[in-house]
Amino acid sequence: MPRISLGPIPLRIVQLLMFALGGLIPACQTEQQSLVLDDYRLRLTAESGDLESALLAGNDEGQTIDCLVGHVAGRPMYAHDILDPMQDELSAVAAQSDVAQFRTEARQRVQQRLEGEILNRLLIEEAALQRDPEKSGQFNDQVQAVATLLSRNSGMSDAEFRRTLRGEKGVTPAQLAKDLLIQEEVRKYQLTQAAAAGDVTWKDIERLYARQVESFDQGSFTLARFELDSEDGVEPLQQALSTWSPGDDPATLESLGLQYASPRSGGLWLSYNFEDGGLPEVTFGVPELQSAVRALTVEDPVTPVISVNGRPWLVVLRTFDREEPADLWDPEVQDRLRNLLQTEQQRRALLANRRALINNGDLSPPPNEMLRRLLDVVYNRHLPAAADEVGS
Repeated sequence: MPRISLGPIPLRIVQLLMFALGGLIPACQTEQQSLVLDDYRLRLTAESGDLESALLAGNDEGQTIDCLVGHVAGRPMYAHDILDPMQDELSAVAAQSDVAQFRTEARQRVQQRLEGEILNRLLIEEAALQRDPEKSGQFNDQVQAVATLLSRNSGMSDAEFRRTLRGEKGVTPAQLAKDLLIQEEVRKYQLTQAAAAGDVTWKDIERLYARQVESFDQGSFTLARFELDSEDGVEPLQQALSTWSPGDDPATLESLGLQYASPRSGGLWLSYNFEDGGLPEVTFGVPELQSAVRALTVEDPVTPVISVNGRPWLVVLRTFDREEPADLWDPEVQDRLRNLLQTEQQRRALLANRRALINNGDLSPPPNEMLRRLLDVVYNRHLPAAADEVGS
């Protein structure tokens, strides 16, 4: 087989191919979860008979089990596009809820999925509009080149790769390749929108520094953790720690650790730098103790006793060496602030772009009506007895 020139294929696509072959791209896990909702499912439906009757099919009792939800960017969207990936999830909720609970929970979940699907399709459509018209014909060539590259790197024959991909992913090599290429288009489109966020000014940096000056504190603090074998040692340990202040002789804590703590808590001393966040932001290895540890202060340096897996624990602020915060004129501080501001500005720019896509997008009917149609199907599938309540 002749080698394929990778010239027209972006480098990032080649990187994505490796992830795809490793099964690490969630969008390619199943046909329904594919980022690109190709028309082949619609074609299969149309080829199987009357399209309208297929879309409005009912069960033996005449209940709706699928329907045309609406159109997004001129393309039809059907109930199975949204609900098939949620089938097991909604069935589990129905089995554990009464009718009222199910209606509330199902509405929240379906609405979230619908909004994500609408945004996803609008992003894909908008990104496709950014293609160079003079190079639009190259897209199909890239799809075929990437599909061939996928097959070549699979370690299987072309026929075996096609069978495996169809059986495990529900897509063809060309569909998977198209997904990857369109993901790249969407990524580039979003980068363009983020870049439009504007520049960070010196005034912005000064203001953020003033608000977050404590996060630039320097120095370090250490914590001592005690995991006791039983409740017997709790009272004497608390009594011994009642006069403790951070910075006192560490030998005192070491002695208490040997006397009362389990050998399994051998790594008694945990060190942290203020540059990584002070006590209010500390991440402690035992989740049950996190809140108590974050509440420690120099004036109140010992946590209450907290039970973890049946064992009593407490944590002590062992040392607290806090220095003056890093100066605003420090280039590293300025870079950190600038990066934080740029990230936030880009996040807001992307959110504004997404809101604009939803508000100005080609949607028919409005999302609320799409949701109503979906819930009609959901209630008929999972709670037939509740179907009559849909319009209430």
